[in-house]
Amino acid sequence: MNSLKTYLSTALVSSIIWAQPFAGGPRVTTAILMLLGLFVLAKKLFPIADLRLKKFTILLALFWLPALFSLIGSYDHQASLKLIIALPFFIPFAAGLLYLVDNHIDKKLLLNTLLVACLFWIADGLFQLIIGHDLFGIPPRDGERIVGPFAYHLRLSLFLAITLPLILNKLESFKWPWQLGYVAFVSFIIMLSGVRTDLLTTLIALGLYIVIQKRVKLTLMILPLVFIGGILASHYSGIAESKLKTFSGVPHGYSQWNLASSYRLDVWLTAWNMYSAHPIIGVGTQAFTAAYDEYKTPDNFFNQKTNPISHAHHPMISIAAETGSIGLLGLLTFICLIYQWGAKNLNKNMWKIPWLQILILIFFPIQSMPILFSFWWFPVVAMTILYYLAEIEAKKTLTEAGSS
Repeated sequence: MNSLKTYLSTALVSSIIWAQPFAGGPRVTTAILMLLGLFVLAKKLFPIADLRLKKFTILLALFWLPALFSLIGSYDHQASLKLIIALPFFIPFAAGLLYLVDNHIDKKLLLNTLLVACLFWIADGLFQLIIGHDLFGIPPRDGERIVGPFAYHLRLSLFLAITLPLILNKLESFKWPWQLGYVAFVSFIIMLSGVRTDLLTTLIALGLYIVIQKRVKLTLMILPLVFIGGILASHYSGIAESKLKTFSGVPHGYSQWNLASSYRLDVWLTAWNMYSAHPIIGVGTQAFTAAYDEYKTPDNFFNQKTNPISHAHHPMISIAAETGSIGLLGLLTFICLIYQWGAKNLNKNMWKIPWLQILILIFFPIQSMPILFSFWWFPVVAMTILYYLAEIEAKKTLTEAGSS
């Protein structure tokens, strides 16, 4: 019976990631964890005074309070209000997840599950490339972009990139050729997806791993593989070839940089205009789309009638535009606390924690991560934060036990 609880609990929590290709993504999982959290808190099966839960609540408040203030001048009061109401439910979500982590989840099984999911996604993407459709009959997006089971969403490369710190850590128990082979296939699939920022995220993840783990020799092996992967991807995909060519030279002027960044400069300039006009509280959380046309430049590539834009394509820029300086202050405090708590609780190198590396990738300035408060994405961010808090508190407990 205990084994069954372990398997079910591990499957439930890991589904925050492996269920992403399915309709609704992790929404059902998120709702279950929220209900479980309410139950264990009400029955006092999990202490409301738990330090990890308190810290998570503080971090959540650093996002929630700016969202509340932004409601004053929001361009979409309904969207802002929905987020303001929804975010506090992640407190019982945290309680439910931490309860399972403490009592039922097998960490090794969790990592194995995520490894299997990533390997399946890679295999499915290769099948899609070779056959013309994946195992579920899904064709490549735009006729060329490899998306695996993620259908019309360009999320395959995102999750392969963001889980890389976990998988590389897991593969350390094998010999180095396994790590090398995994990196080669991941890089190849990401190139075939045509999402350059996910390739950049992968390179940042590899850089973090090599520097933190002092695996400098791997650099000499990885670079040729990435180069060869680029040649192969360009051969199989015109989109991959055109995207990779943008790395071959340095663009000149706004128009070239804008084109090279898939018109991200238009989006970010509009976000800057929003922030300049509303520097304190922003245009309202989740109101970026509603405010876009008012603040875009005349020759902007996007407009809400014929070519709409859904979000700012960067969590920091999104927070600045939607919640202003109050939101940026909250984000800066969030980053400082994440570092302070980890540095205080660990005698060993805190940067070796894969969950912290994922947080670095999510908030790294030079990337284009999804909007933070999307209900398919924020559960992943919340899960990452909670596992990081659980990891540093566990290390603190072990350190104190060893010194007593």
